[in-house]
Amino acid sequence: MTTSRRIVDILIQSPDGDTIAVVEIKNLRDLSRDEAIQIRRNLVDYGVPVQVPFFMLLSQDIGFLWKDSKYENLDTPPMYTFPMDNVVARYSDRKPGERLYEAEFEILALRWLNHLTIKEYSGSEEPEKTLGLSGFNEAIEGAYALFEAEV
Repeated sequence: MTTSRRIVDILIQSPDGDTIAVVEIKNLRDLSRDEAIQIRRNLVDYGVPVQVPFFMLLSQDIGFLWKDSKYENLDTPPMYTFPMDNVVARYSDRKPGERLYEAEFEILALRWLNHLTIKEYSGSEEPEKTLGLSGFNEAIEGAYALFEAEV
């Protein structure tokens, strides 16, 4: 594991600059929980911090969320899994089921997360409902979602 600073897809920081969440985008079709665990483990090898209040891995189909994760057990499955189809439908003009380019999905995810930071969402729909149960929505209120940020 390296200790140099790395660029992450999306970093969510408090107004004081504290890291709340690291969000990685891997827009793979049919991303499984086991693949998500492996991707998270590989990111640690590249120096991406996962020992943060929240670590999120997103594809346009599914999202995975680890809460208060530790380096000691990188094989821990995500605490929360949620569908992303509602988010894609809200923020994309593409036909349902059509694959987005990874860069296109990154921008879509950034828009969505920015809306969550300003409480512009309905807590009764997925994935916001699941994220609310995790404490994620409350934790990022008033925070900043930064694209390709250094950690």
